[in-house]
Amino acid sequence: MVMYCSDWVLVNYILNAQHGKKIAVILNEFGEEIGVERAMINDGEGGDLVEEWVELANGCVCCTVKHSLVQALEQLIQRKDRLDHILLETTGLANPAPLASVLWLDDQLESSVRLDSIITVADAKNLRLQLGEHRESGSFPEAFLQIAFADVVILNKIDLLSLDKAGPTMPDSVEILEEEIRSINSLAQIIHSVRCQVDLNCILNCMAYDTMHVAHLESLLKESHSETAKKYHDYNVRTICISERGSVILSQVHLWLEDLLWESKHGMDIYRCKGILHVHSSDQLHTVQAVRELYEVVPTRKWGDGEKKINKMVFIGRNLDLDALKSSFKSCFSPLESE
Repeated sequence: MVMYCSDWVLVNYILNAQHGKKIAVILNEFGEEIGVERAMINDGEGGDLVEEWVELANGCVCCTVKHSLVQALEQLIQRKDRLDHILLETTGLANPAPLASVLWLDDQLESSVRLDSIITVADAKNLRLQLGEHRESGSFPEAFLQIAFADVVILNKIDLLSLDKAGPTMPDSVEILEEEIRSINSLAQIIHSVRCQVDLNCILNCMAYDTMHVAHLESLLKESHSETAKKYHDYNVRTICISERGSVILSQVHLWLEDLLWESKHGMDIYRCKGILHVHSSDQLHTVQAVRELYEVVPTRKWGDGEKKINKMVFIGRNLDLDALKSSFKSCFSPLESE
């Protein structure tokens, strides 16, 4: 499986700790300026695109990618020794969505490699300052994108928080920081750490992009809720959840999602979307997952006897409009059935 990680400290810990896992780490050197399209091109054997793989003392392997991520992954697949996980370090990319989209649904990699999760490391001491810069300057800091696309947020440097020095305008309590993160992305798991030393079992094998892992998705949606009432709503990046009874027409759902994701209907910029659907004339619970313009709707299991059939969608993005999402979602429902 492939994980995206946005912090070198965590990578360094993985490369040096005695965790007993065989992990390949790909260090990104292509950066934002080369472009994702160029990075995904496999230039074959010509050109020094992937440097030699280095075996480390703890069993991990490491290499640096200058241009071709595909070539690096193909080299890994061809290795004789079995790997447990592949970690792609992405500090050179402000936005992990394009690469995530390619590995999630693109058929360029004809292998068993699958995208597992996106991991973001947040500096607990400086996070509120980084996010607060948005209000002062009107800019859009990378921190918002990194948190919005994350499946796991590691709140690092938790030991540096000083509660007694927290002032009324910049409180640094852990609870407030977690509220900040959840106001942007309520689907992400939050883990505390010092020097990024975490239990790797908490960040590996998350199956965040496995639409068949329905139990995980349902638990996330059950816990998730809209953050419209929170005092952090002026960030413009937030989570919104809509929930409706009844059965939806699958073809209408596709049109609705394409309007939102492809056409940016109502001026909304949607980064991530997850949901469960009760589809008309189907006894199967359907799950929805989207990253930017790519989306997938698949049947996963039968509805249980006596189970409450409901449609629930969670959106993470910028300039989300709760009323517009609710009203447009009504176009998906079957007029032939009411519950």
